[in-house]
Amino acid sequence: MRPDREHPLYHLDAETLLVATYIWVDDALKALQAQGIRFPKPQRHQKATLSELLTIALFLTFIGLDLSKGYLLAQALLRPYFPSLPHLSRFLRVLQNAQSLLAHLALRLAQGPSLLHVVDLKPLPMAHGHRIRGYALPGSGVGVGPLGGFAGYALVGVINDRGLFHRWALLPGNAREAWARELLEGLEHVLGDRGFRWVEGVLTPPYRLRGGQVVETGWRGWMGRVRNWIETRFSVMVRSFGLHRIEARSYWGLVARVNLILLAHNLVRSRVLLKMAGVEL
Repeated sequence: MRPDREHPLYHLDAETLLVATYIWVDDALKALQAQGIRFPKPQRHQKATLSELLTIALFLTFIGLDLSKGYLLAQALLRPYFPSLPHLSRFLRVLQNAQSLLAHLALRLAQGPSLLHVVDLKPLPMAHGHRIRGYALPGSGVGVGPLGGFAGYALVGVINDRGLFHRWALLPGNAREAWARELLEGLEHVLGDRGFRWVEGVLTPPYRLRGGQVVETGWRGWMGRVRNWIETRFSVMVRSFGLHRIEARSYWGLVARVNLILLAHNLVRSRVLLKMAGVEL
């Protein structure tokens, strides 16, 4: 399989992808329930199951649709598959309450030993320009990204040698790489860019001090190509899953959207759905 053809829609039709996603979500939730993981309480008069609602959220993420607009479309087009879908506001509430479950599902896909890890920081702008002053979600901060100043957050992610995210955290938008120190505790063989040179245990490219002296770090040529893996993974989440256009009115709603995108990424990267559908890899 070509590395730029890992998305299931290159190999499956939409109906097969929807069915495979539901089967995986339902089986994974049963496994978590058997482990004693607490599930959110169902909403009052909720008829659609948690598996159905999470399947719809993942499916909309796979095809790159905004959750709100996509769900309204799903209510019209997917009713033969899901006849008891709730109102949009209740769907978003269920998704927000399931944010920890989404994280558990993403972590299940990334389990296993890893020879090395790669860490990086990705800005998540939520407001630009004059809107910066009025943005006040808990834990947000004003930082500088590729498009200038913004108000929002920074996503610190760690991938393993299979390209799967197995640790992540949301930090204020003005966060520096050194703030990710606690996230990296207990990990060995971690690669990062020069911003992580003050974090113990992270191997970075050589850097210069103010006097011009070059500090050698033991960096090798192949490490640069490996470190670029996480740049590619962030690009996939932006281009295919809408990481750059998250809209949330609460902090936990934002956490749920980020966890959903990370779960969608790990599902695509692990090729679990393609294996379930019998696609030869």
